[in-house]
Amino acid sequence: MKKLAIMVIALALLTGYAMADHAMDPVPETQGIVTSTTIDAVGNFASASEIQWRISAVDPLTEIPPLDDGGIFESVYTEDTASNGIGLILYDKELDVETSGQISGQWNIEAVKELAFVGIDGARVTSSDVIFVDGAGWPDETVDAVICPFAADVTTVFPAFCNRAEAGSTIDMTVANVRTTSTDRFVMPSSDHPVELNHDLVVTELIDDLPSMGTASAYMEVLIQEARGDPFDPTTLMERIEFTEETTITGDITDFTKLMHYESGMVR
Repeated sequence: MKKLAIMVIALALLTGYAMADHAMDPVPETQGIVTSTTIDAVGNFASASEIQWRISAVDPLTEIPPLDDGGIFESVYTEDTASNGIGLILYDKELDVETSGQISGQWNIEAVKELAFVGIDGARVTSSDVIFVDGAGWPDETVDAVICPFAADVTTVFPAFCNRAEAGSTIDMTVANVRTTSTDRFVMPSSDHPVELNHDLVVTELIDDLPSMGTASAYMEVLIQEARGDPFDPTTLMERIEFTEETTITGDITDFTKLMHYESGMVR
């Protein structure tokens, strides 16, 4: 059958000499957090995850605001899944948090969830995911931020920036076959790699000729505020972009796929 919705969004901004997010260095002592959950049952269940992460380059976190120097990044990931009655449950969730510097193709936060559910006597399952990254910073010397020896030929200064991106999805279903993937990267060894955020929602048939039944929705919101790489004026707002999009489907869902991608950096 024809796909009900397929949407691919790619946002990446580099306009003239306007720069973008530059990397946040990791702290010397780093951590890794990994959880894995598998449920195969008939019953009622609930599962929730949340991480809130703030990291500063110069100013102590306890003294922000105001941001007097350097930069700060904040990231949030949440997932909340629960049924309101008895059903057939197949649930797999992998969550990996890594605080060390990551390069392209690697993630600071990575979460993958697979959910299959068949409600009994009208029981439903709800599930929501949100991933968010927000960065702000004062100007920085290019030679101190980028490994590439030619970067300073483009701009000698990384200008001020204040950028944020959020994406998420929600389902409410009596029959569900759902997969979500959430990733972001904002702590890196250098600004040779872009800040990145992704969220994918895929809803398909449970088995042949048995579609998922209910409501699925996914959204993305982005706010970009950038200065330019002028060494004499690196703090004046020169670019502002606001982006929002949301897609919702209700009914018998054979295929609903929404892929959302954001990246921002001098090198992409």
